[in-house]
Amino acid sequence: MTKICSILFILLTIIFLSPTFTLADIGKYIDGTFYIYTYEPFFSTDATTIKNGMGYIISTESKNAKTVYSALNKSSITGMSLEFEDHDFDLEKFIDKLEIEIKSIEKLENFTFFYGFSPLFDDFVNLDNENINIQMAIKSNTIHIGVPLILGSI
Repeated sequence: MTKICSILFILLTIIFLSPTFTLADIGKYIDGTFYIYTYEPFFSTDATTIKNGMGYIISTESKNAKTVYSALNKSSITGMSLEFEDHDFDLEKFIDKLEIEIKSIEKLENFTFFYGFSPLFDDFVNLDNENINIQMAIKSNTIHIGVPLILGSI
């Protein structure tokens, strides 16, 4: 009985102490620019911080995304975006890997917007009575991904 309780305790500890998956985790696989929207400034040689009204936009190369994200106060983060160019971007494979359920698709000028929900991300917003936690905008070979939404301009 003690052995079963010990194993159960170890399993529960692993589950509850496992880090949450974020958009920053994708950055190391994609060459692009990563943006974090926050209420607190951040200064580093790996990132640029711009004051934007009451908040800040922190930008960095996507390869530094996880390091910069890890150094921030998570409660001050309001969103994250990743922008990159990819001539071979496989949208279906990306949707499958992130287990995204597409809630709506919108075409506007030269952009196609995808709004979806992935169980891998914690935060979400409610749009048109749907929980959304990932937005993608695709124009030609430029892809923008935002969690929960794309913030800033595209």
